[in-house]
Amino acid sequence: MGADKLIAREERRLGVAFQRALLVALAGIGCSTKGADAVAPVDPDAGITEAGVGAEAGSAPDAGKEAAGPDKCDPTLFTPVPADSCGEYLRFPCGVPADLTVRGDCYFALNDCAALCPDIHYSCRAADGYCSTTLDAGADAGDAGDAGDAGVDPATTVDGVVVPDKSGAVLIDCATCPGSAGRVPAGLEAATVRARSALGAYFASAARLEAASVTAFRRLGEELALHGAPRELLAAARAAERDEVRHTRAMARLARRHGGRYVRPRVAEIAPRSLEAVAQENAVEGCARETFGALLATWQAAHVDDRELARTLSEIANDETRHAALSWAIARWALTQLDADACARMNAAWTKALAEVSAGGGEAGESGAGVASVAGLPSSAERERLASQLRGLWSGMLVDARPRFGDESSSVS
Repeated sequence: MGADKLIAREERRLGVAFQRALLVALAGIGCSTKGADAVAPVDPDAGITEAGVGAEAGSAPDAGKEAAGPDKCDPTLFTPVPADSCGEYLRFPCGVPADLTVRGDCYFALNDCAALCPDIHYSCRAADGYCSTTLDAGADAGDAGDAGDAGVDPATTVDGVVVPDKSGAVLIDCATCPGSAGRVPAGLEAATVRARSALGAYFASAARLEAASVTAFRRLGEELALHGAPRELLAAARAAERDEVRHTRAMARLARRHGGRYVRPRVAEIAPRSLEAVAQENAVEGCARETFGALLATWQAAHVDDRELARTLSEIANDETRHAALSWAIARWALTQLDADACARMNAAWTKALAEVSAGGGEAGESGAGVASVAGLPSSAERERLASQLRGLWSGMLVDARPRFGDESSSVS
């Protein structure tokens, strides 16, 4: 089957999955409601200045402390390896206050995030290795790689409980990107978004990530060409790159309308990667995150009152669904090129990424109830139900006989 027909088939398959997901989410069935709707309403225009949220830019997030010398319990910035372009990490040497509201998967309520995190953020949670769950019971904190060897006692693990390391410290991950806003390219540098309102910050951050997706698709096309991918996949990647330019302009206009300022992304150059590395990134950024992003935009377009915003989101949803279909077509092609072990690693990477999307803390909680209402974002429970309907996509792809592509030349015209 040619790549162009395969992309069209994937787009139809996603359309069916999205329709089912929307119906399930609206009906409120088929999924647990762990962590749902635990955030108090927040004024989207409150608490944000040109300097950021909750504290002056660059200052410690403990706004209530009087100016004095450094305290041994003051939080310090932490840089994970590999770096996280959509997260700012703080290490709290003495742990976090016991009176904070902790939801499922160790996400904190938005009001508590304002006390824990500097600058603009969309959610905060105890980093991997500092949160006990039913999945990691029996493992030491830090096994996920970004938190170091925290050495948590496995005998005390309980689902969704923040667990300090042996020194009593806790690492907090403050998300600086709105969830699922397109492909995030490797090497994207962190940036501080400045805005006069939370809604402006939301759209400014979305514009930045849409612009970063331009680089992501340009790089994807170049790397696919190096590995001999069919012409149709390369042409679709170029078309997606042009789409993301339009998306950037649309989100930047919305940001300006609500007092936000678009910040041009900076993406470090990287050396050409192996086909397996490209395929794994595609599974994570395309088949998981961008696929959910397309579904999320479809949901938003149906739940906003603002006609201009609804029209913009509807156009973006259609484009992002086509981009997600490209990702799934690339995944199918990669399965014909890689060995069984590499394909299994692709599957594992996708499964982990989709679980992270599902446990993203709830779009309403990430940006405040006021932003969620205006932007048409789903609640925590609705988000989880939406993501749950995507879990069969990979197994469904594997059930089909692997389509073999012809020997078309992949040279770029």
